[in-house]
Amino acid sequence: MFHNTLNLKLVLVIILLNTSACSKKLLPLKDNVASNYVLPINWKKFRKGNPTDPLSIKQREILLNSNRFALSTWYNEINKYNLQDSTYLKIKSIREPGSEAFALAVSIKTGVYDPSKTGVSLSDAKKITLKLIGSVAYRHKINQAGGWGNVWQSALWAGFGGFAGWLMWDELPPADQELVRRMVEYEADRFNKYNVPYYKSSGGKVNFKGDSKSEENSWNAMVLHVAMAMMPHHANWKLWMNKNIELMLSANARPDDLSSSTVINGRKLSEVLKGSNCNNDGTITNHGFVHPDYMACTAHNFYNALTFTLAQRPTPEAAFFNTDLIYKALIDLEFPSPPSVPPGGTMYVPGSDVIYYPQNTDWGKGRRMNFALMDCQMSAFRMDKGVSKKGDYWETLHAQAVLDMQNRSADRRSYITLKEDNFGGREEWVASHAAQGYLTKWIIKQGMFSKTNQAY
Repeated sequence: MFHNTLNLKLVLVIILLNTSACSKKLLPLKDNVASNYVLPINWKKFRKGNPTDPLSIKQREILLNSNRFALSTWYNEINKYNLQDSTYLKIKSIREPGSEAFALAVSIKTGVYDPSKTGVSLSDAKKITLKLIGSVAYRHKINQAGGWGNVWQSALWAGFGGFAGWLMWDELPPADQELVRRMVEYEADRFNKYNVPYYKSSGGKVNFKGDSKSEENSWNAMVLHVAMAMMPHHANWKLWMNKNIELMLSANARPDDLSSSTVINGRKLSEVLKGSNCNNDGTITNHGFVHPDYMACTAHNFYNALTFTLAQRPTPEAAFFNTDLIYKALIDLEFPSPPSVPPGGTMYVPGSDVIYYPQNTDWGKGRRMNFALMDCQMSAFRMDKGVSKKGDYWETLHAQAVLDMQNRSADRRSYITLKEDNFGGREEWVASHAAQGYLTKWIIKQGMFSKTNQAY
């Protein structure tokens, strides 16, 4: 396997040869590769097969349906990538191809990819996955002048593209391995001296009206999860971990936590937290109102569990901080109407897949995959304690709703109208969530997941 210890000049030559047809040249390499090599996933340590319980099968089917859409309508018709013959694709955006590459990589490397479900052979699916990964990394600014990166949300994009690259590492060409490594390293290093933002200050002042930084802080941590798992001997590993802990704790911090003497991964909450992003009752205010969709963003912090388990490392306890309180609020917190919108009640509706939005919603009322993923992970990581109904109960409802939506269309797209979800990358969003859902089931089956409260 390639561990990035090849001669740097040779790697540069390979990259330039592969991109000779492109108009822009790669930026010069730095002489830091040898000591900061990528440690590939040791797949031989994960040999317990795939889970066969009913909920895992549902998550698998959702993932394969997403793969089917990606390899047909999305790749060939919407983006027409099949018509491009260059080494690297001219991609319209970054988040979407990174998300689809991640979903395909999870399906392929866990061994559940099924050509009879997707209509595309495993060999061709791999080629497309590798091309997407290489293209996302090649277009990054560290690899190409004028490329993407170092912007709001680029850590999320690199988190998806980088994880996809690490999953497929043993099949990536050496040149693309280096492109991926540089992309992940660059985006991770952005946060070494980053000032973590808060919805409210420690004194209760609203810093960002109606706009929690919970989602933003947790998605910024995602690229750190990937970087630390990929490059465990990197010179900046401790810096990355330090900021990772701070970002994850801040994401779900409540005003009441600011005076807490609790120590998590070596950080006393009263000292590390500089504000709050979550309300004391477990709700999260975003886009101007209490927003269930943003309460279901716990998967960003749980990304740490996915990457670290594959790296055979325990997951920092900070990844799970206050997620139980948020989940309990979704399930059991009552919203009387008035003042809440009719009919009132809890955000999770017993016996139904329906999500009640007590104040408003702006993406549409057809989102279910984020909740199906949250249910899956809260159960898998044993964070569904103290609630009236456990994660498995809710996952059964929400995952089935996703399957029912997908089964309406021959290409297995999830959405039919914008009223269901008006987000531009809604199908790719489903794919990335489905990948995390099935990968969660898979790592639990392997028996390798663990937590730690050690100080870093």
